[in-house]
Amino acid sequence: MTVYVYRDGKIVTKLRRKQEATLFPTPRVSRFDAFESPVTGENISSWRQRERDMNAADAVDRRDIPKSAFENRRRIVDRNGRTGKAGS
Repeated sequence: MTVYVYRDGKIVTKLRRKQEATLFPTPRVSRFDAFESPVTGENISSWRQRERDMNAADAVDRRDIPKSAFENRRRIVDRNGRTGKAGS
């Protein structure tokens, strides 16, 4: 994001150095597009509401599971397929 400052009587683009860690905690802003819950039909407009909705429906979003779990499973299925074992 471009930041402007008032310097020497003019508005100019602020020169930014590498962002340094500070002792002052700053919040992170997350963009969240509201959507209608497929389970309850309610409007979901925050991550916390989404989490509650998913828990209420006992649902899991595939995107929330680490990719490594799918890669490990794929390796096991491939290995069992080569050896003729039935995968479960």
